[in-house]
Amino acid sequence: MTPTFTTGADLFGSWFADVERGEPPVRYALLAPFTALDVRPGRLILFGGAPGGGKTAAILQVGIDLLRTNPAARLLVANVEMVPALLVERVASRLAAVPLTAIADRTLTPDQLGRVRAAVAALEPVAGRLAFLNAPFALEHVAAAGTAFGANVLALDYIQRFTVGDGAKDKREQLETAATVLRRFCDAGAAVLVASAVARQKNAGGSTYAGLNLASFRGSSELEYGCDSAYLFAPGDGATITLTCEKNRYGAVADIVTAFDPTTQTFRPAPSGLNGFDAATPARPRSNKTKGG
Repeated sequence: MTPTFTTGADLFGSWFADVERGEPPVRYALLAPFTALDVRPGRLILFGGAPGGGKTAAILQVGIDLLRTNPAARLLVANVEMVPALLVERVASRLAAVPLTAIADRTLTPDQLGRVRAAVAALEPVAGRLAFLNAPFALEHVAAAGTAFGANVLALDYIQRFTVGDGAKDKREQLETAATVLRRFCDAGAAVLVASAVARQKNAGGSTYAGLNLASFRGSSELEYGCDSAYLFAPGDGATITLTCEKNRYGAVADIVTAFDPTTQTFRPAPSGLNGFDAATPARPRSNKTKGG
């Protein structure tokens, strides 16, 4: 193998010239309650939580709002569990503030139908910059489709269900390879949002999804090592769901406290009176919190 490296002499000049130009790097603007998420080219953000915990709704909300607020963004959604039409129903439900069941069951009132029509019209400016991956759900297919579509934002839901290579490796080896492929997507300039399953935690009463931590991401430690930021969905009182930040390689470790409405699959900022939280709050000290690495 021919060794490759970059010397400090080669790097410092070009790096400082970039600093002197003073042009801030691209960071995608997001809407509340996810404004604190640092989504930008080259970043890998991992979301984990129990089944039905809101991961799909959150990633879809982040992705669609990102398209609406960033004209240069092009989003490829790769969801292994829901066909594109069902994902569109979720988007329309949130933007129209119409119950998802009314859309799914086609029992809309005239007023609700009008609101859905307005939501569809509001999505028309971004529709050409949004694509949904069809089967097969292999990372090679994600790469090919992303290249063909010109995507610079990828949303994968969820990573344990994607295959990579010929599929002959066991699940842990598959995930270790997948983590490497996800990083290649980032190195190519994409922002990558990834939903992950988590492992149940054992305690005296059996197993539970309570008490999740950075080691809870299911299948391979490469996921937690390879991501830039990691959030775990922790349900609280009432409709509150806290995105507990377990890792942030490039910034402060801060939780995002939200209120989730399952009727319309919508995340909102937590009420201002709830423990004094607004959208993003400093995380409680935890020994396994990570900055860097």
